[in-house]
Amino acid sequence: MPRFLHISNYYPDYLGAFYQSRPQLALAPYDVQMDAILGDHFSSSHVFTRQLRPHGFETLFVLGNNPYTQLAWLREQNIPVVDNAVCMQAMLLQLKEFNPDIFYTTDVVTLHEGFFRMVDRRPPLVAGWRGFPIARGVDLSCYDLILSSFDRMFTDAKAHGAKHVERFHPGFPDDCAAVHEPRRIDYDVVFSGSVTQEHLHRIQLLNMVAEASTDPLGPFSMGFFVPRDKMLSPLVQSLNKGARWGVEMLRTLRNARIVINIDVDSFGAQPPNVRLMEATGAGAFLLTSYHPELEKFFEPGVEIETFRSPLELLSKIKFYLSFPERADEIARRGQERCLKDHAASGRAAWLAQILNDALSRKRAGTL
Repeated sequence: MPRFLHISNYYPDYLGAFYQSRPQLALAPYDVQMDAILGDHFSSSHVFTRQLRPHGFETLFVLGNNPYTQLAWLREQNIPVVDNAVCMQAMLLQLKEFNPDIFYTTDVVTLHEGFFRMVDRRPPLVAGWRGFPIARGVDLSCYDLILSSFDRMFTDAKAHGAKHVERFHPGFPDDCAAVHEPRRIDYDVVFSGSVTQEHLHRIQLLNMVAEASTDPLGPFSMGFFVPRDKMLSPLVQSLNKGARWGVEMLRTLRNARIVINIDVDSFGAQPPNVRLMEATGAGAFLLTSYHPELEKFFEPGVEIETFRSPLELLSKIKFYLSFPERADEIARRGQERCLKDHAASGRAAWLAQILNDALSRKRAGTL
């Protein structure tokens, strides 16, 4: 039975908001805290520790940068805490104690070669997932395998030292009950996500849609849910409600008439970014940047809708706001397709095969 350790680092903004809304949880036992975090479904399109168990894996999920869970773990192991190094101390000990056959992370930039120089014993297979450009100077030579949805990673990851790259797509958390709750419409149009220097096209379109929403001849309500909005226009900043995370983010998407999706610049709108799965899985009507490969995942015009230009984006927003029953039918079909073909439970079988094959090849010296 392969031992699979997934170490992830969550956004500090998310962890801060999560514990602020649950102040007593920080004092709870380690397992109680971890169950609550996993139950909130933040980033759960990338977390497969539970889904891999029926496929013969012994698994452990660790939040490497969460001081509350890491401190609880050290306390329960009766291990004295090293000042100012709680998270790293616990992470190295967890890796040593669990002694995995497979180390896996969705944060290959933080857990790079420098991290593995501190490890007593490197796991037989070191793997990770990457869906965002890699900064210059990041050393991925410790990685036997990088998984990604995006063509660019096949060259970029190897250029940073990774030995092998394979295709793998995130999956929607089909065990999330919130996606079957009664749907209400809180906003006509919603965007939820980040804006960075890698999202300049996204920023341009969001500023444009915000301006269009104030048109006195055809106004519509806009809900922006952005954690850091300083790169956006003053109008968008005034409409921004702040980040939504986990289950609350899925509810926000579900309760929008239209959800817009614009991928990172570097990937040219190649699907599937995680919002494609989250919006359709939540039961929202998704209006996303066009790419010919979208047909591999959803049927445009039937299960999702697409746009190829700023003008088409605005035109389709106005059209589907005028014919909401059409948007609702597309949303229904999109959710059916997502839960049928793109659920995390199904993706786990694919991941299990990739990992078992990679581990066998690594042990045979052919990876």
